[in-house]
Amino acid sequence: MKKYFIFVLAGLLFLSVVSGAQAKYRFTFISHAGEENPFWAAVYRGAQDASKMLGVDFMFIRPKEEGDLPAQLSQFKATLAQKPDGIIATIPHPDMFDEVIQEAIAMGIPVICSNTDDPEGAKGNARLSYIGQDLVQAGYFLAQKLTGGLPRGEKYHFLISIGGPGLVWAEQRAKGIITYLEEAGYTYERLDTSMKMDVAQSRIQAYLQANPQTKGVIAVEYNHASAAKAAENLGYKPGDLLIGGFDLVPEVLAGIKNGYIKLTIDQQPYLQGFLPIVQLYLMKEYGLGAWDVNTGNAVVDASNVDLVLELSGKRVR
Repeated sequence: MKKYFIFVLAGLLFLSVVSGAQAKYRFTFISHAGEENPFWAAVYRGAQDASKMLGVDFMFIRPKEEGDLPAQLSQFKATLAQKPDGIIATIPHPDMFDEVIQEAIAMGIPVICSNTDDPEGAKGNARLSYIGQDLVQAGYFLAQKLTGGLPRGEKYHFLISIGGPGLVWAEQRAKGIITYLEEAGYTYERLDTSMKMDVAQSRIQAYLQANPQTKGVIAVEYNHASAAKAAENLGYKPGDLLIGGFDLVPEVLAGIKNGYIKLTIDQQPYLQGFLPIVQLYLMKEYGLGAWDVNTGNAVVDASNVDLVLELSGKRVR
């Protein structure tokens, strides 16, 4: 059935290209972050590729400062006045975007959620579908993979880097990490590290100095790269600390190459840009319904980092 669906989708995409669709639809992506962030560059590339393939107009809107949610909300409200044919949005706050998304739906504008969903999913927000990682499950999976081989029940201590305390994506991943650590009998402490890598490095380094019993650092974002630099500065050797986190920024891949980072989890951001455009197009063109897509947990470690480095340079991974 899966293969059949893929063939049907590929056929629809091919037909849309050869038919020469000329910007029949306008889709707007409203995000809390932008393409200058290496992760979001891959999301943007995916959306661009799908838009070109399908012949639709695509606009990417984001705050000047990453994570400025009031600005993102204002941009969403302004977008409604433009009446696009479809909206893709991140939902980085549990309730801030509920009303405006409901308003869009009432206006007949379909809204697809990408990357960051309401913690209650469809029960908490009127968005039609979510395309992104299952954040709680991903946090659990990361902690499980990173600590693989350690005896359970031993009093190993871990630091959890929280780059966006209070934000949906950070808290959901942290929830999964903590669930696994508690099941394994390990101790942990959360630390607000910020999304600025130099600040995160300083805070993690100070923590490791004050807590030398720490067995590893688990990041809910890409601050495992900051942890790797902190460990190196403090004289740790590669592998002395178990260090892992999410996403494929260049510093993370460099940390895997030099052995300080054990692994990172790729949520495949290209798909988070590409698939929402495809989904909106199929909804508008063929009247199909929206559907959720889990973009998964791709493990990147020393065994495949060279391939990923090549693809990362193309803004695909």
